[in-house]
Amino acid sequence: MSLGCAIITLNEEKKLERTLKSLSFCDEIVVVDSGSSDKTVEIAKRFTDKVFFQKWLGYGKQKNFAISKLSTDWVLSVDADEVVSDELKDEILKELKNPSADAYAVNIQLVFLGRPLRFGGTFPDYHVRLFKKGKYWFEETDIHEGVRAEAKRLKGVMLHYSYDSLSEYFEKFNRYTSLLAEKNYEKGRRITKFSPYLRFGFELFKRFVLKGAFLDGYEGSLYAFVSSFYAFVKYAKLLELQK
Repeated sequence: MSLGCAIITLNEEKKLERTLKSLSFCDEIVVVDSGSSDKTVEIAKRFTDKVFFQKWLGYGKQKNFAISKLSTDWVLSVDADEVVSDELKDEILKELKNPSADAYAVNIQLVFLGRPLRFGGTFPDYHVRLFKKGKYWFEETDIHEGVRAEAKRLKGVMLHYSYDSLSEYFEKFNRYTSLLAEKNYEKGRRITKFSPYLRFGFELFKRFVLKGAFLDGYEGSLYAFVSSFYAFVKYAKLLELQK
């Protein structure tokens, strides 16, 4: 059984090399770039000769385009800021020798400001990332794309180095909250002027009290707070669209 990895990129020079080094066990790696202005493409070409350009199509469509360029039996979808742990690598290789499922869900562990988080509702976090090529595809949505499949869960983790600094967090913050607000508006969802405050309070209580975010120290507590504010802004932007 051959295994290929599909990655989409845009200005990921700080993180891509670490990701690609963790994928040395794959038979094939495809990188699809949407127009990086840094050294992303140069770094990708050190690890694979299958580097393509594709103008941005949206998260789901872009990932499916990358998958279509693979010639392997199986697909491992990895984001440019994720790293496959040694435990997960060994588990994948062992499983593919005699597959017991057509799709597998991987536990994604968020690393925030350098600390892997385990509390606050961030962990475990399973997503279908390993599947038979041609049988499954990503939903073609602009955000929160996923693969719908009955999947077997793997034990090893994939580390998600999403935010190395608060500046980086808030760079993505504005784009993602806008996309989610627009998506909810298009679905016909409507809220009241009190909804942003209620959602913020609920998220903060859930993450700190019910899910114990403080057990992850400063980094976990900070992530719980900014994530709750994320929910507030998402709802505030939806309220803005309603007007």
